[in-house]
Amino acid sequence: MDPSENFMLSKTSKKMKDLVKNNIYKVDQVWMNLNSNWSFVVEIGGKIHNVFDLRAGLAPWEMKWHRFLVNAVMLHPSAVQKYHEILKIHNYICEIFKCESNKISVIDYIENQEFIDEESPRFLMNVDFCHLRILGSRSPTMKTRNLIIEDAKIFVADFIHHYEGQNIVLKNAWLNDRLARLFILNWMLKMKENLVSFIAFQNRQEVFDESSVVNLLNSKRNAITESRVEDWDPEKRDRYFNYDSIIANQNVFPADTFDCEHGYDIVREDGKRATVKVSPNHFMFFVWP
Repeated sequence: MDPSENFMLSKTSKKMKDLVKNNIYKVDQVWMNLNSNWSFVVEIGGKIHNVFDLRAGLAPWEMKWHRFLVNAVMLHPSAVQKYHEILKIHNYICEIFKCESNKISVIDYIENQEFIDEESPRFLMNVDFCHLRILGSRSPTMKTRNLIIEDAKIFVADFIHHYEGQNIVLKNAWLNDRLARLFILNWMLKMKENLVSFIAFQNRQEVFDESSVVNLLNSKRNAITESRVEDWDPEKRDRYFNYDSIIANQNVFPADTFDCEHGYDIVREDGKRATVKVSPNHFMFFVWP
């Protein structure tokens, strides 16, 4: 049975609910799809399955819902009265499909008494954290302090050029050596002064030749009148980067992500130090305090 059928079956009786819970598969995520049919959906192995359609009952057109964050839904103030019903359904689906509801939340946003969406720069520039599935065109997220993009693809170029926040994680990125070199040079020229960390995980189907990035870094070794590159010196910095971003509570990183023993240290003329970690699978940049 598909997820929708299992959901409806679980609603027939308490005994049937327990039976479904005890025998159903675990899903990866539960979220709301508001692009077309306005429904709760579950994600299993990268595939999306509809579970429960909201439009007929709780989501009339004028309520202006918005699928904004990966694990959250922003509500227009006019929809607040429906909030508890939506939350109840959400928690029920999480319970049935064995997904932690405290990590996947439906939230209302009413302080500003106006609808918040992807085209609201004022909102996105002032939040501490956003977790987006994809990046819309002309996104105002370039100043969001802590940001995760799940499906960055070609938009990685926008963040290389324009990101002004502190910590960013890009997944499924279509990174190339030219963009990585440009990012490094921009930091050397003091064009990324707010940055603390930049982490991009490469799409497995896209080729990222890190050799030219390594060549650029090696060419800066022993420089005297400009930024220079050094190997790790335990007298000058720690081996592990202290990653204290809120992102650490929302994302599981590979075990060696913040181990900078074999990274390339860039030391600017002003004494500021950053470490570059580069491989065919990732590009990471950490700025030391």
